[in-house]
Parts: sequence; structure tokens; C-alpha cells
Amino acid sequence: MSELSPSYLLSRLQLQRDSHVVLALSGGLDSMVLLDLLVKARKLQPFSLQAVYVHHGISNYASQWGEFCAQQCTAREVAFTQCRVQLQGSDNLEQKARDARYQALSDFVCSKQHTLLTAHHGDDQLETLFLALKRGAGAAGLRGIASRRNFAKGSLLRPLLGFSRTELEQYANQQQLTWVEDDSNSDTRFERNFIRQHITPVLRQRWPHFTSSAVRSMQHLAQLQQLADHYTELALAQCVSANTLSLPELTKQIPAQQDLVIRRWLAGYNLNPDSQWLTTLKQQVIAARIDASPELQLADYQLRRFADRLYLLTPAELAVPLQGLNWQGEAELKLSAYCGSLVFSLQQQGAAIPLNITNASVVFGQLSLRFKPFGASVSKPLKQWFKLWQVPPWQRLRVPLIVVDNQIVAVAGYASSVSPLLATRWLSWQA
Repeated sequence: MSELSPSYLLSRLQLQRDSHVVLALSGGLDSMVLLDLLVKARKLQPFSLQAVYVHHGISNYASQWGEFCAQQCTAREVAFTQCRVQLQGSDNLEQKARDARYQALSDFVCSKQHTLLTAHHGDDQLETLFLALKRGAGAAGLRGIASRRNFAKGSLLRPLLGFSRTELEQYANQQQLTWVEDDSNSDTRFERNFIRQHITPVLRQRWPHFTSSAVRSMQHLAQLQQLADHYTELALAQCVSANTLSLPELTKQIPAQQDLVIRRWLAGYNLNPDSQWLTTLKQQVIAARIDASPELQLADYQLRRFADRLYLLTPAELAVPLQGLNWQGEAELKLSAYCGSLVFSLQQQGAAIPLNITNASVVFGQLSLRFKPFGASVSKPLKQWFKLWQVPPWQRLRVPLIVVDNQIVAVAGYASSVSPLLATRWLSWQA
């Protein structure tokens, strides 16, 4: 096992000449140990160092802790900053405080050369494992706290994860360090404190090396998760195009990989559904009849299937635009419901379609009106053309229709009844 030393810390930091280290300093045992190691490491290899204390305002002693951190940094000639955050409400206080802390710290990690250091240790890792087990997490959750990851515009490193709190305390005593004790650590209403006081002591009494063994298992899980992530990304690239998920490509994967692909696709929208929702998706949407139009809600999104593809839609993408717009020859006409705008030009540009009119009504959703695109042999109700063009049902209600005397002369973005040779205007739909 590695020795807790400045040299070990430098091996973990892998510093470059322009590296800038930001330490999240709380004044507690773990962060004071890390501050001491950083100051000594800086003597071996000079680098830019800054400490940041985040004042949550939760404890009555928070200001005193901030003053303690400032004094300790001044004595060690370390740049110090204190920043305050405001927490709204008292529910789920642990998570709110954690989120606010990282949000505040992100402001100090402003380039690729910046690395944020937090003093999480092996006992924190064990507590994280129990919390993950409590909520039924998968391998991604059971692997625990990442030792290194991207953060803000730089990275985040936790170099003390391989050491227990006992080892940190031994180091602190040897170096005659002082630190503050958070009064909330004794409050077992907080889940981590309950685990710390009532669960881990019993386990360590029976099995003294339980923490290191558990951390080793979590490292194995992290390696397996890294492998799963690699193959999931490869499968995702095969299944996803234009922000939709191909079901034929998905079914080529083994069932376990299918679930991972779906989860990774949804994670791109910051969605993390539970297992029951995923089962419902597979049974009621993916396995529905070919001619069905199933849909399933997830947070603010609606998931729909059409033509063997899954679509994840926002309320804006499902909104029906207002009727009754009139075009009187202007160059651009703004549409409602986030449908973009219609641009009318005198010259053909890109995929613009031809017109030979100077005014018209712009309507939506009139699917029963007949339409005969230029070159077609017959006219058909618009809904039949949309089926031929493979337009998803919800999009059909949002396509602008150019109508004169109750006749469709153009379907924006798709087709016109006018020959290009007779065009006096060209229509582009900028959705």
C-alpha cells in the first residue's frame, strides 16, 4: 500500500508547468491533511495552489470554521477564498448542500489546467457503497466515488480515497495538525452519519480490514463499469441517429446491453428512470403492435415510437401552433409554438420549394385537405402524403401549410404544387 506522503500526492497530481490546484477546504481532519500534504508537495515541485472554503450557513459555527481556514492558509502562504451559498428549504439538506458546494467550486475551475481536489477518503467510499445499496443502485452507483473525473472546465481529483480516516488521523497527529469538528457529524438524521456511527464501527470491529476490502471490490466494479461503458458507447453509435433510437439496431444487442443503451441515450437528456419504468417502456412501447402509436411519460418528456424508432419529445415539440396566420408578401413570417419561421425569397436557396403567389393563409393540422404535389399523378388527402413521407404523427400537426381558396398550394419543408419553372417566390421553412 502507498504511504501517505507529499511524494505520493505528486504522483497522483501529475502536474504540468501551468497546473493550478484548487483545494476544497472545510477545516476538518481530511481537508487539513490534504492542505498539509499540498504545501509540502509544493516545496518539492512548485505549482499554483488556492484553497476555497464554502460557507453553507447550516451550522452556527460555519463562520468560525471559515476564519480557521483563513488563518491556516495564511500561516502556510496559501491563497484563500471564502464564498457563501444560500440553501432553499430544509428537505434533503445533505444533497442540497453538496450540490451548492460543487456549484460554487466550479467557478474556480476555469480552464483545463485547473484541478479541484477534495479530501474524500476510504471511509467516505464505504459510506457511499452502503447508500448505493440502500437505493438499489447498479454497477455505476456501486463503484462509488470516482477518483478522477472531468469537472467544470477542468478536472476533479480525490487523491485520499485509498486511505482510511484512521490513517489520516495518524498522519495529522504525527504532523501536529489542528482541525475543526463539524457538530453535525453526530446528527444521525443524516444518512452518512448514521452509517458512520452505527454500521461501520460494528463491521470494522468484526473485520478490521473491511473498509479496504470493500474499496477494493468497488475498484473492481469501476473497472467492469468502464468496460461496460466502452461497449455501450459503441452500441449507442449504432442505434442513435438524429436524436432518435433505432429499434432494429437495438434488438441486435443482447438484452442487458439494450437496457444500457436506452439508459445512456436518456442520460444525454439528464434522465435516469427506475427499473420499473424501463420495464414499462419495453412492454408497452417497444413491444407494442406495429400499427400502434404508444407513448410514455418521463419527467417533462414524452417518449413515442414511430416507424421502428423511439423519439424523446419535449412539450415544445408537441405543441400545436396557433391558426389564422396570413402571409401578405413579406420576406419572413414568424410562427408560434417554437415552429420557427417561413422565409420567402426571390431566388432558390438550398431546399426551398417554389411558389407563384403573393399572399396566402398559413394553417396547421388540416390533414383532410387534398394536395397534389407537382409531378404527382393524383391528389390525395394530406394525411396520406404524410404517411408516404414518413412524417411522425405529432409532427404533422406542426407543419405549416400554405393555403389559397381552401386549397393547399405548398407544404413547407416538403412539397409544392407549383412547377419550379413558374416560380415567382421560393419558400424555406427554418424550424
